[in-house]
Amino acid sequence: MTNNNEEWLQRVRYTAAEPTSWLSHARTLRQAAEDLWLSGNAHSRNPGSELGATVLAKWTSPDFVPPKTGGSTRDVCFMVFGFALENLAKGIIVCRDPSLVSRARLKSWHDAGHDLVALFSRAGIAVSTEEHQTLERIARIAEWKGRYPVAMSFYEVGAQDPIIGHIAVSNVWPADEFARLCQLYERAKAFLVETMEKVSPLPADYKFE
Repeated sequence: MTNNNEEWLQRVRYTAAEPTSWLSHARTLRQAAEDLWLSGNAHSRNPGSELGATVLAKWTSPDFVPPKTGGSTRDVCFMVFGFALENLAKGIIVCRDPSLVSRARLKSWHDAGHDLVALFSRAGIAVSTEEHQTLERIARIAEWKGRYPVAMSFYEVGAQDPIIGHIAVSNVWPADEFARLCQLYERAKAFLVETMEKVSPLPADYKFE
């Protein structure tokens, strides 16, 4: 099947405009984030279990249980969690406004594709000051910190970021951040489901412009 086949393209458009597609992808990403969180904590309990790691000495007590920080996969976990939240917010936005899906592509998110604060605001999901700060941090991780050692613009790298010759310092406990992300996910998911119940589904032959 070729990419210029009109029937095929209509299926692609419909998938892009169908909020259940966004919800399904969000669920997959949410599960991946959970798996990464559990794996990272498992690596902390058993140092050297992650790929490429070597433990030269182990000096902790056999009864010591390290705190849950997400371990070596924390930033990747938070990045994937951010993508899950992004899918929920975009699902709500597209459900309300299918004109965002054109005949050839998804229209621009106005340079806010990973900006979770802007996306949640556009979707109409209210957040607290603390949640707003969490969304800002996670958006940063989704944009670059979970994928690259530094941002494209060096001015975006701060004291909270690990770079050579510097120990990153943060005033946010990872387990608290993870808990807030879980709460944000459940609220955004419920908001998307509620929106889907209020908005009539598109007909299969919907005319995308």
